Amino acid sequence: MHWTMKEVELPLKFDWSISRNTSSVKRNFIIEVQSGKMSGLGEIAFNVRYDESREQILQAFEEFKSEVPQDLNGVEALIYFLDSKEYPQSFKFGVESAFLHYLATISGKSVQSLLGINTVTSVRTSFSIPIMEPGKIAQFIKEYELQRFSTIKVKIGKDGATDLLIEVLKNTSVPLRVDANEAFHSTSDVLKFINSIPHDRIEFLEQPLHASNHQEMLELFKVSPLMLIADESVTGQEITEYYKERFHGVNVKLMKAGGYFRAVKQLRQAKLLGLKTMLGCMVETSLGISSALNIAGGVDYCDLDGFLFLKDDPFRILGEENGKIFYSYLV
Repeated sequence: MHWTMKEVELPLKFDWSISRNTSSVKRNFIIEVQSGKMSGLGEIAFNVRYDESREQILQAFEEFKSEVPQDLNGVEALIYFLDSKEYPQSFKFGVESAFLHYLATISGKSVQSLLGINTVTSVRTSFSIPIMEPGKIAQFIKEYELQRFSTIKVKIGKDGATDLLIEVLKNTSVPLRVDANEAFHSTSDVLKFINSIPHDRIEFLEQPLHASNHQEMLELFKVSPLMLIADESVTGQEITEYYKERFHGVNVKLMKAGGYFRAVKQLRQAKLLGLKTMLGCMVETSLGISSALNIAGGVDYCDLDGFLFLKDDPFRILGEENGKIFYSYLV
């Protein structure tokens, strides 16, 4: 087996602003495993929030090439190997997905079949509005024709959150999902924001406090009138009672989970605990988003719009129409 990796630069249609940073371009990696004429691709959308960097990915790949067993006899052997390494989670996912896509190619089976899950070919996704001046909201919604989406996610920071959200409510008629990306510092700050907005069209509030604020989240969960969804609080760990005590649901992302199988396990664990399940993404090409679509069966909420932010998607594996994403080959 021959492994290669290349970096891709992905200019965005608009500035992507959330509570911790702003960017106009995303840089990801594409990893490929090849044997003879058969190959498989995986995407690595590393994220600085989880202490991942470009340099770490490059270093991980060099170590991986020198250490990975050449006689891998199945995905279990690869996962066992990856679990023994301290590679970034997004890198682990990229490797595992490339290998699984390779196995799907040589076996003639679908990825869903190899994972033992139901096949899904399309889902409705929300579309995220980044943080911006409230006065720009109406034009942004019009320019990107957001009325076609059945739900919209609004990114907020600690300052100006109320004005931004109210402006989105004025210019849309669909339910909103509010994503704070750990913007608030205390339960009282969160409650002050919640009490400043109408609740009837808000589906949930995502990760209002930092993932390290364990006690604060426990207190907020007891009094919040809005449903709370964990995002940054969920990485590659198992979904346990800890989450049920602090959140109403969890946002699982393949790049955080570190692999297909781990993400599927997280979703199943969340369901068993009675938690709502959400499938999210980073800013990714349609290669990475199509990977998430592979495990979207039975998920309560999908936030798989990352490829829609790109000026040019290099793969075009997916299409989107009226807020629904689907495999392009279905057209």
